[in-house]
Amino acid sequence: MAELNVLISFDAATIVEQNPDASRNPDAPTQVDGRLIYMTTRHDHIVGTSGAELNLRAEPGDFIKWRETTLSLGSEYKALLYRYVSSDSQHRLITTPEIEVVNGIYPLPKEGSEGRPDFETQRYQDHYWRTTVKQPGKVVYHFYFQILDRHRQLKGYFQWDPFITIEDS
Repeated sequence: MAELNVLISFDAATIVEQNPDASRNPDAPTQVDGRLIYMTTRHDHIVGTSGAELNLRAEPGDFIKWRETTLSLGSEYKALLYRYVSSDSQHRLITTPEIEVVNGIYPLPKEGSEGRPDFETQRYQDHYWRTTVKQPGKVVYHFYFQILDRHRQLKGYFQWDPFITIEDS
């Protein structure tokens, strides 16, 4: 069984700029232009190219983990996935994705250590959405996400409708 890590990167600044009246209702998010969202994973698991859609090579029993970030890596805006809705309502192709929260340690360079490998660490909690592949096929889904500014102020609720095509490895 393989573990496929998918990174979703949002151009949050442009999303916020283009949607000044974004939804404040988590059940009715604003639709976002897919060109402002980029998904990628390891090259040997991608069929075609990466983008707002992603075609994966996977086998039954493989795990897919989605993690989200912004182009500013959270310094200006943070994006947070909060709901998954799928065309695979019978869960024949993948299990219903669930959030998993894990503890981690993040290395940081020591201030003034330019040119040296000196670092310190910081503990943090991380999360991802995880699913198990059951069989090959195409899943159209919506991820709902919210964008917060650096002061944790909500900028809006959003969605886009990517798909994943799972091909046998």
